[in-house]
Amino acid sequence: MDPLYQAGSIFMKVNTLQGKNMVESGLQSGDFSLPPSWRPCLPPPADVEMLQQKVAGLQRELEDFKKEALQAIHSLEDAFCEMNEALAQQEEQAARVKQRLREEEDRGIVRNKVLTFLLPREKQLREHCQQLEGLLLGRGREALGIPKKFQAN
Repeated sequence: MDPLYQAGSIFMKVNTLQGKNMVESGLQSGDFSLPPSWRPCLPPPADVEMLQQKVAGLQRELEDFKKEALQAIHSLEDAFCEMNEALAQQEEQAARVKQRLREEEDRGIVRNKVLTFLLPREKQLREHCQQLEGLLLGRGREALGIPKKFQAN
């Protein structure tokens, strides 16, 4: 590709502050025109117009990109909020489950204590009942002087 214009070594004194101010004011106002003293350094008008069209196209693309980026950011924010809500619900549910487990464990501990108390008592009561049955059905009758079998007259 041929350069738009060729220049040899040119030594120039450049006021960078002035150039910076020009660029900033041009960016703010949208005016990118150059001062008349710079006109000899410019490429031909046809090339300038083509460049201006390219710049305008790039500016449109930039605006479109900005809109798409903002939409993507809003979508991400919405998704993030939804995820936070779901996470909060999951944490709440996990806390309720942990609480129920603790309560169930407490009930289990109480049940175990009750069973450890009642099982030996049950064994004692069974033994006592067997003793009473034995007294009532057999040996107890003899001790009381009652014959084992009644005989009918």
